[in-house]
Amino acid sequence: MIYNLITDNDSYREFGFDIPQLQKIFGSGVVRNRIDMYCLPFNFKNIIKEPLELSFIPLKKADAELPIPDLSVRSGRMFLSKQAYSVLFPIIKDCGDFLPVNYALGSGYFFIPLLVAKVDNHVTQMNEWEEITSLGFIEEDVKEYPIFRTDYDTYYRLFCQEPIKKAIEDNNLTGLYITNDLANVFPEDRSSVEKAN
Repeated sequence: MIYNLITDNDSYREFGFDIPQLQKIFGSGVVRNRIDMYCLPFNFKNIIKEPLELSFIPLKKADAELPIPDLSVRSGRMFLSKQAYSVLFPIIKDCGDFLPVNYALGSGYFFIPLLVAKVDNHVTQMNEWEEITSLGFIEEDVKEYPIFRTDYDTYYRLFCQEPIKKAIEDNNLTGLYITNDLANVFPEDRSSVEKAN
């Protein structure tokens, strides 16, 4: 079965990039191909030669008590704590690139998935506002893809197979909702999705 990985930003802090660091790396006037704005599958290893500085600063006062997650997904890429990296690296090491990151309470990795799958056009549909209402993949085409994205949603979501879901749950990794409702980016009914710890 294929799953959609969604950040649990109700219970955990979200990460942000250090904009001055990115301006130093990419140039202050350049936004094309900048890692915080360019979400396509792209290898940044030749551009970014130092650990990325991330922050988990609360966006509002009520978030100050929220913990830092083990996993957080943004624009089809994923932050991994050291623990999450040690658990998931053996499964996803051939699926994309890992960039080292530092943050106030430690270090980890930023994962950029490079595997891209085509959607099943018989299942996938959009409504009149071009919102995806149904999304599916041809299972045979993605059976060798532990974790992947699709160009159909401009690489915005992150999808995974059962081994990833099992590893997250078995190791109590925090920070995500995991759902087999592949079209749902913001699950309104939280009881309809599994919370990863």
